[in-house]
Amino acid sequence: MNIFYGVSTGEGNPESMTVKALNTIKKCRIIAVPRTKGENSLALSTAEKIIDVSEKKIIYFDFPMSKDPKILNENYDRISEKLCGFLWNESVAMLNIGDVSVYSTFSYIAERIKRMGFTVEYVSGVTSFCASASLAGIPLAVGNQPFIVVPYGCERFSELIAEKGIKAIMKGGKHSAEIKKILAENGLLESTCAIENCGLAEEKIFYGNDIPEIMGYFTVFIVGEKNV
Repeated sequence: MNIFYGVSTGEGNPESMTVKALNTIKKCRIIAVPRTKGENSLALSTAEKIIDVSEKKIIYFDFPMSKDPKILNENYDRISEKLCGFLWNESVAMLNIGDVSVYSTFSYIAERIKRMGFTVEYVSGVTSFCASASLAGIPLAVGNQPFIVVPYGCERFSELIAEKGIKAIMKGGKHSAEIKKILAENGLLESTCAIENCGLAEEKIFYGNDIPEIMGYFTVFIVGEKNV
């Protein structure tokens, strides 16, 4: 039975890729690569730095920058149908930055592929928030302390930020000013750091009030406990 693999390439540093991810790419002739606006794929460029894919068949799939469910679902259906055309003959590896189980494009496709009768396997990887915390030298969870991953704009965002424990805020780079305001209102800004482009040549770390009002897409905020 041919398998549809979701292969995590880590946060952007090729050294973070797992042996299992490399071996999965090696054994698949077809590599599926998601991208937006026809831009280069960070997942592919990361993998290319550590494994030769010149003999692979690279298939790009474009994902629209839209929040319209109809547009998104139609695109997921179209991509899934095309992938199934390949899966009848051989296994396919789809690359994803970070980990395939955390806010990945792969998850939307994987459910459709499963319904079409194919086997799906997730190949885990280093998440951006784990890599960011390591870069900043911050433990995300100790003892019985809770750890919360919060995407910006989710329901009860402000309430979740105020909860006990360490928080990692995702998808909030361009909303940095609003995030800083909410953190300051909860007395958490001084215990926050923002890591931009973790694992890439342009990586930067900012702390507290020095966090810029606008940051890049690949930004993770690590929120510590309130200073007493």
